[in-house]
Amino acid sequence: MEKGKLGSAIRQARIANNLTQEVLAEIVGITPTHLKHIESEHRKPSIDVLFALASSLHFSLDSLFLAEEPSAEREQYYKEIYLLLHDCSTKELRALLAAARELTKQS
Repeated sequence: MEKGKLGSAIRQARIANNLTQEVLAEIVGITPTHLKHIESEHRKPSIDVLFALASSLHFSLDSLFLAEEPSAEREQYYKEIYLLLHDCSTKELRALLAAARELTKQS
């Protein structure tokens, strides 16, 4: 994995979830200083902390390790879609998921 990618992904996900470092650190069970060092890549998280961060921030570790680097334009689409999904009801999410599955079948 490219240096800085993990810390950057954690920071972006934290901001997208409207969490401060202090709040996220409390959720995960680490100190805010430790989280700051993880985001700045001065420290690497343990496996347990990494999974707790991914779970708390709702992001896939697979996307960090396996996916190719998305373009800036694609990344902006991801962010916008992610923010819009937070306002959807369960019924709306089901409909969007079905639509997305249909769209990807045509690719």
